[in-house]
Amino acid sequence: MKQLADIGERAAIRRIQALLTKGKQTRGIGDDCAAIDLGNTYLLVTTDMISQQTHIPPQMTPYQMGWFLVAINLSDIAAKGGTPLGVLCSYGLPKETSTMFLTQLAKGANACAVRFGTTVVGGDTKETTEITLCGTAFGTVDKDEFLSRDGARPGDVVAVTGRLGNAGAGYYALQRSPREKKYSKALLEPHPRLTAGRLLAQLHSVTSCMDLSDGLSASLYQLQERNTVGFEIDKDALPLASGLPQLHTTLGIDPYSVALHFGGDYELLVTLPPKRVEKTKKTLQQHGILFTSIGRVTQKKKILLREKTRKKILSNKGYEHFKTHNFSHHKQVRAVQQRF
Repeated sequence: MKQLADIGERAAIRRIQALLTKGKQTRGIGDDCAAIDLGNTYLLVTTDMISQQTHIPPQMTPYQMGWFLVAINLSDIAAKGGTPLGVLCSYGLPKETSTMFLTQLAKGANACAVRFGTTVVGGDTKETTEITLCGTAFGTVDKDEFLSRDGARPGDVVAVTGRLGNAGAGYYALQRSPREKKYSKALLEPHPRLTAGRLLAQLHSVTSCMDLSDGLSASLYQLQERNTVGFEIDKDALPLASGLPQLHTTLGIDPYSVALHFGGDYELLVTLPPKRVEKTKKTLQQHGILFTSIGRVTQKKKILLREKTRKKILSNKGYEHFKTHNFSHHKQVRAVQQRF
């Protein structure tokens, strides 16, 4: 009998999806959020969890766990162009957990929610054998502004907000120095791109959109599956995070591999017609948001990485639960709560 390790998270989701009854007035599994029809608007609903084994490095404080939990859920709202309404936070904690830990956890969740224009409106607490945290975010978006994963067309430009590899730079900075704060903040306290998502939605320029939490390569493969198109990415166009170039000299790590595959960057990946690129870029820049064209959508159903005149298949090495991964930040960590 096959195990989840054999098929991976996305095949598991497809298997679940095949068993579910589809609602007539909803957009369901397969996008960043469920979208429930409310007439002229969609109610956006998303849920995401983190656990001690897969998401919580030893250096992450309880405050940062709370922040991270809210941020990753709000990132899904951002990817659909939505405005958040509220967040539910459910905490599964061992009974030995200190009250200080719980206080800081709740403070971090609250701080992130308030920072991005919403609040924590409820949740649940349960006793568990290890830290397991689950968030659920709600939002709204006008139907004509909804940013779907569906819609990428051959000839479209591929673009991203922000810089790639910030989370990876933070992870490796922590390996060098456990007290590192300059780069680790991007890894431990990510910022959901809600402003960018709303601007993109209002411009009506985007043909498809998703967040980059699983890494650029994995996200491109997910978009390909939804749109049956191909992509050609220009390696030299990738906007590298400021902490990446030194990785090669200090640790021998290829910065482009981190930017392409590491994940944890809660930026937005979009496709849009070439004639819309300059206006979109200018509008986002006016709000201090970097917007970079990194490639194009192609008719051939291949995902290629172009470096000068050479092209090669871009492998799907991004993060996927249940599978073996290329970066050690996803390995198990133990007894985080014992430090508090």
